[in-house]
Amino acid sequence: MTELPDGPLRQSDIAIRLNTAKADALEPVLKERFPEIEVTRAPLKTARKLRILVTFHTPDDEDLSGYQWVHSIGAGVDAICKRLEGAADVPLVTRTTGRMGEQIGEYCAAYTLAHLQKMAVRRALQVSEDWDRERAAPAYLFETRIGVIGTGSIGSGVTRALSALGGKVTGFSRSGRPSGGFETVKRLDELQAGDRLDVLVAALPFTEETDGALNTEVFAALQGGLFINVGRGATLDEAALRRALEAGQVSHAVLDVFRDEPLEKGHWLWKHDQVTITPHVSGLTLDEDGAYRLAELLDGVLAGDWPAPDVDVRRGY
Repeated sequence: MTELPDGPLRQSDIAIRLNTAKADALEPVLKERFPEIEVTRAPLKTARKLRILVTFHTPDDEDLSGYQWVHSIGAGVDAICKRLEGAADVPLVTRTTGRMGEQIGEYCAAYTLAHLQKMAVRRALQVSEDWDRERAAPAYLFETRIGVIGTGSIGSGVTRALSALGGKVTGFSRSGRPSGGFETVKRLDELQAGDRLDVLVAALPFTEETDGALNTEVFAALQGGLFINVGRGATLDEAALRRALEAGQVSHAVLDVFRDEPLEKGHWLWKHDQVTITPHVSGLTLDEDGAYRLAELLDGVLAGDWPAPDVDVRRGY
């Protein structure tokens, strides 16, 4: 890892490049709170200061090796980790997650309740003026078996939202280690048809290991349930999902993320009756969250308190 300065720094010792669509919101906050820190949107020319890159999609006009610290303004860090593959000196990498866990938790709770309460069925019955109480009868969250793949901050936020409404949630991760908010955590390779889940939420980061990991074996655990993907699009094997929909293993899929975004026109997912598509809006980095997190980290550095890396570049998340 890149060697970082010892002890506290002065503002004048720091230079920040803002390579993000959030620059308009971040720049005035940083300049007001830290007037002596150099803040620019162009490649940094100084070599004598602590160089910080604030980004999401990494810049094409310079090498990241010149930075001692890279801060992702969003929760996703796969693009940053990809750029740092094989680097001799890996910078400190941190990120803003803010209230994204809460946002995505609300998104998953909304679609889970809509599914269990048969909102689409009830609307269709209304349109056809059909008083069919049997078809309109709901299932209940407190009776629903829920699995969440990915037990990080996003998966934990989803679990808190669903648990607060009475849901019983089992987490699945690579290690199977206990994690906050989950009653039970199992290894992902333990997820199988015998689990017979009613709802499965995927909140996986994208790495070489998770590429296409949401596959036929995973869908076999659903037995006609709801699938929601709020992690990374490339973790989903779309062909396996199509087969699972046709076989009835998945009754409905809610997809907020895709391998290629925006999803191309004409893609089969757009018009499939059992698929709901949203344009990557389940969790958004709020301007105030981005500014607060970055200012908080800078305050610590100025006091000599360096943040622990919350991204493992080698693993990709």
